[in-house]
Amino acid sequence: MSESSNKSRAKQLKMRKTLLIMWAIFIPVLIVVIIFFVKNKDEVMEDMGLKEAYVYEVDANPEINQLIRNYFTAYAACDQMTLKSLVVDPSQYDDMTIVEKKASVVTGYNNIKCYTIQGLTEDATVVYVVANISIANVVSTPLDMNPALYVVKKDGKYLIDNSALSKEVSDYIASMNQKADIQDLMQMVKDDQEKCVAQDETFRIFYNRLTDNQSGSGQSSEQASTEAVSSEQASSEQASTEAASTEQASSEEASSEKPADGAQE
Repeated sequence: MSESSNKSRAKQLKMRKTLLIMWAIFIPVLIVVIIFFVKNKDEVMEDMGLKEAYVYEVDANPEINQLIRNYFTAYAACDQMTLKSLVVDPSQYDDMTIVEKKASVVTGYNNIKCYTIQGLTEDATVVYVVANISIANVVSTPLDMNPALYVVKKDGKYLIDNSALSKEVSDYIASMNQKADIQDLMQMVKDDQEKCVAQDETFRIFYNRLTDNQSGSGQSSEQASTEAVSSEQASSEQASTEAASTEQASSEEASSEKPADGAQE
């Protein structure tokens, strides 16, 4: 009886030791797994199918980021030489009329973000540019989303492909435009603009003219925005001219009345 009891106790002690060893191994492993999951939560969830990866990356390529910043800075400044150095077809900037018209409307770009998607080839990238823009005679700096740019790498240098894109590339960009993530970006920009419309009368006037020009003539947003501000500037100039004319007429009338008063006396 005593011997049997001792064997039972020895067996229990052995099991306890085994369990302790297993826990001693398991707990550190568990801690490592938890730390790894916390640090790589998004990637792990994507691999497990619990989270869908974004179709784009944000500011992922420093060289492309700098290219885009340089391009929009040069565009707002009407810097012809810099613009020519950043694109595939420099001849498009031989005539700066369109650039100058747009720069008179959109005077600056800030907080530029590049949302990039792999292009059709290894050296190509689709770039969606979102930025706060400064607009002539407007207080707010609403978000704006530029039409997708196709950036290519030539001789080790990134350039904006402003040439006539192939149908294959155009179709690819069009398909990317329909991706839910890109549509969400467009909606984010639209929501911000509508917020500015509600809060800023100067932007509301501009936005309404922009919308009227687009819907009435089927123009692109760039053409419509240029005409919207041109119209606003023309109205302002006309009002100033009329005010000056009225003031001048009043002054002349007053001058002609003074001698008459003197003659009466």
